[in-house]
Amino acid sequence: MEKPNRLLAALIYLLLPIGPLLVMLFWRRDKFTLFHACQALGLVLIAIFIPLGWIALGWTLTLASVDAPLLYLAPIALALAIPVFRRQARAARYRDRGSWLKVTVAGLVALALLYVSYLVVNWLTPFVLPLVGPLFLMSAFSLVMAGYVVLVAAWLAGLANALRARPNPVPVFGGLGMRLFARLA
Repeated sequence: MEKPNRLLAALIYLLLPIGPLLVMLFWRRDKFTLFHACQALGLVLIAIFIPLGWIALGWTLTLASVDAPLLYLAPIALALAIPVFRRQARAARYRDRGSWLKVTVAGLVALALLYVSYLVVNWLTPFVLPLVGPLFLMSAFSLVMAGYVVLVAAWLAGLANALRARPNPVPVFGGLGMRLFARLA
């Protein structure tokens, strides 16, 4: 059995993002280093997509709050429709007397609450909803920072695994590296 190249595997984590790409080009036959290259490349991809997702979601909410404030009714409508559908499924399963009346009443209550939500959204549209998107964008930046803290912890765990010659996936984000390794190995 071949001895794992711990130094090369550790250099992969230290030379992000060039290290994993070099290993994938030149040392592809060494499964241990290829495994850690895939783990490190997975970390690089996650590090790129965390802020991109934050920007995309924040700007979408910002534009939706200004241009189409009625889009905020979609999750409210879904939350109101779920109990109605559950009651309908229960009525169809048990065929209770009066169960369809309960479904109808639940549906009417959901429609009434949705209409009240529509009135509230229309009332809040001029002065509150334009602030929702930017406030979400600013407050969600803390999630980006938390993601990077977890990413650094995963990077350190991957570096420790490489130095100990263990082919363990990095915590939290190791699934992406495992999928890359399965495709390349």
